[in-house]
Amino acid sequence: MKDHPKYLVNVINRQRLVKTAGFRIKEIIAYVLGEEKAPRTMGMNIMLVRDPVIRRYHKDFMGIDSPTDCISFPPEGLEEANVLEPACGDVVLSVDHALSYSLENDILFAEEIVRYAIHGTLHCLGYDDLDSRKRRSMFAKQEKYIADWHSNFYTTK
Repeated sequence: MKDHPKYLVNVINRQRLVKTAGFRIKEIIAYVLGEEKAPRTMGMNIMLVRDPVIRRYHKDFMGIDSPTDCISFPPEGLEEANVLEPACGDVVLSVDHALSYSLENDILFAEEIVRYAIHGTLHCLGYDDLDSRKRRSMFAKQEKYIADWHSNFYTTK
């Protein structure tokens, strides 16, 4: 496991449906930032919410009046900027979606929440999943980081 510089990662828990102790979201996102060679000054905000809250974000920022699993907010002007410039991204995650998906697919709830956090972080770093080639590349990275999380960060404490 590579040792990466410390990145500022804030996890803001705005829900009470599930406990998230032991998921180590901060550590895996800092690890992803390091592996992706983000500047040391880059930080991420990860917010865990319920469906009514993410539905509001989805409607206000994307014009879609329904809840969703994950919304990412890359830094302003990322498309024109060099991704190596200092930046900060925000990711909003639905615990309702993660819980439903994990139960339907017999996977750890923690894994699904971390998957959403990694996915949103990759979007903030400029990854795109709109065309099939880019989607395959992005999802391969995402699943590699999930495997790293299982091996090095997940704890049941």
